[in-house]
Amino acid sequence: MVKIDKGTRRIYQDDDPYLQTEEGKRKEYSDRFNSSVLVLDAGRSQIAQKMGYDTPGLYAVKVR
Repeated sequence: MVKIDKGTRRIYQDDDPYLQTEEGKRKEYSDRFNSSVLVLDAGRSQIAQKMGYDTPGLYAVKVR
């Protein structure tokens, strides 16, 4: 299973260590999304810049 941060739309695996931190525990998550975007180099990606992603990772396009 995965968890999607509703604020940043970043996709995390259930065993990701970030989810066990205090910051990770305070956020609101969903498990439903439509499609995803993999950002490898946020500084050079025009799509990442237009969508507001500044760090590499897997992001959901639409969270339900």
